[in-house]
Amino acid sequence: MCGLTLTIRHDPTSEDTPSSSISALLDSFRSTNTQRGPDSQRTYTHLVELENGQRLEVSLTATVLGLRGELTAQPIIGERGVLGWNGQVFEGLDVKEDENDTWKIFERLENGEDVKQLLRGIEGPFAFIYLDLRSDTLHYQLDPLSRRSLIIHPSEYDGSDTDKFVLSSSRSSIAREQSLDMRALLGGEGGAIRLRDVSILEKEENLILDLSDAMTQRKSLDEGGSSSSPWTRVTPINTILPTSDLPIENPLIHAEVPRFIEELKQSVKRRIENIPTPEKGYARVAVLFSGGIDCTFLAYLIHLCLPAGEPIDLINVAFSPALKVVNPNDKGKGKAPAQPTYDVPDRLSGRDAVDELREVCGDREWRFVEINVPFDEARNHRQNVIDLMYPSSTEMDHSLALPLYFASRGNGTLQGSDEPYQVKAKVYISGLGADEQLGGYARHRHAYQREGWEGLISETQMDIARLPTRNLSRDDRMLSSHARDARYPYLSLSFISYLSSLPINIKCDPRLGEGQGDKILLRKAVESVGLRRASGRVKRAMQFGTRSSKLGGSGTGVKGPKAGERQVE
Repeated sequence: MCGLTLTIRHDPTSEDTPSSSISALLDSFRSTNTQRGPDSQRTYTHLVELENGQRLEVSLTATVLGLRGELTAQPIIGERGVLGWNGQVFEGLDVKEDENDTWKIFERLENGEDVKQLLRGIEGPFAFIYLDLRSDTLHYQLDPLSRRSLIIHPSEYDGSDTDKFVLSSSRSSIAREQSLDMRALLGGEGGAIRLRDVSILEKEENLILDLSDAMTQRKSLDEGGSSSSPWTRVTPINTILPTSDLPIENPLIHAEVPRFIEELKQSVKRRIENIPTPEKGYARVAVLFSGGIDCTFLAYLIHLCLPAGEPIDLINVAFSPALKVVNPNDKGKGKAPAQPTYDVPDRLSGRDAVDELREVCGDREWRFVEINVPFDEARNHRQNVIDLMYPSSTEMDHSLALPLYFASRGNGTLQGSDEPYQVKAKVYISGLGADEQLGGYARHRHAYQREGWEGLISETQMDIARLPTRNLSRDDRMLSSHARDARYPYLSLSFISYLSSLPINIKCDPRLGEGQGDKILLRKAVESVGLRRASGRVKRAMQFGTRSSKLGGSGTGVKGPKAGERQVE
């Protein structure tokens, strides 16, 4: 994993030197991404001669968090091109445990493979920047689910004046202070810039880049060609309706459970088998752990895939709102501050879930990491969180970003201990994606009540279709803020394709009550491995389970909530 920053501007070494504020701004992007990748940092700068004798400076900086094989500093520079890769290849390329996927991709590019064809043939989260030195063409691309972050300036290129072009993993504080407008690439967006076709214009004593004849933008990897790969888009779901005499006790669900477990286990395995051996005594992988059914089952499957004797960190975040002064005894005997409480819903369900994991998987050391965040500490980090979540900007975004930020920081205590504990795991596993695919939201049940199975299919299809444009890139910016690599087993495009092939009634049955019919296939799977209490746990949004929603309101510096924003478990 790494942080990427790509900039294009007029050559600053020429006679008409741009303002030094541009240099400070671009340097701030590079330094902002250092926390994402603390293991190496370097910059490659390329000058492009234009027909009129002017020159462009193209600069690519990458900061690397080493996760696979030998540490590979980026950008990688070859005869054909220069690569910046923030991602993981889980399928499509044969990458052995001791090999580096960045090098594999670079070797294919050096051998002349077409950029789009290469990216169409791999599955995994990625943000990709490649400078083709032979044609002076810049390529950039995001994976089809936006599981990595790449934000762009100008936010919409429409011929308006700009003195710089920027692609970066996140926005810097100086960019905020200068009100630099950027937006996130979403849903497999990408593009190419033919650098020799960029024009530099003089306007009111400023040098302006004109990209109108040089820039090609595309909305997805499918655009501009056909591909048989299942990894260029999100597979539409099966629309076959169940029969009118469908029994409540559906034997087809029980028959599907073994395959469901195996498919999800393989998705988990691909995401943890290449993690470097941790420091002695520490866990190599951590789970974002609310105690909900989605994350609890992932923890169980990680247990099946990891060597015996290794601990697993379960990260549980709780917030304490601002405390009011209370009267502890009788009136007139003085006032004392109330003691903060961190027994929030996610803390209670998390403790119960880890107890059950210990019962079922007693030979594993489960480390329940309690991260307690007082109101004042959350407030002190508020501006940093707002900067990191940009361009997401609502109060809801803030409530969801806070737990991920403090989880990424990893400062807590182990259950039953007051001694500080620092999470060392570089890889965090998230249960995001199960609700969208398996009918886990209340709106799925309401859709069924309104329009029957057709309504449920339509609502589920809508949820899956908009996965690429939801908040995964925001979550990447938060979880990467302290050098963590977020991985989502439920959001493997192969696993999505498998689930989408199943009839809707195998995955969800709204005729049953909450905690039974929603995500019924997952519930039956979890029950079958002995996690009976976890199998009946109901959906709870992260901002309510951690109580981060209590920290919002006036003074956060973000906008009010907007309708329809997703909830994250």
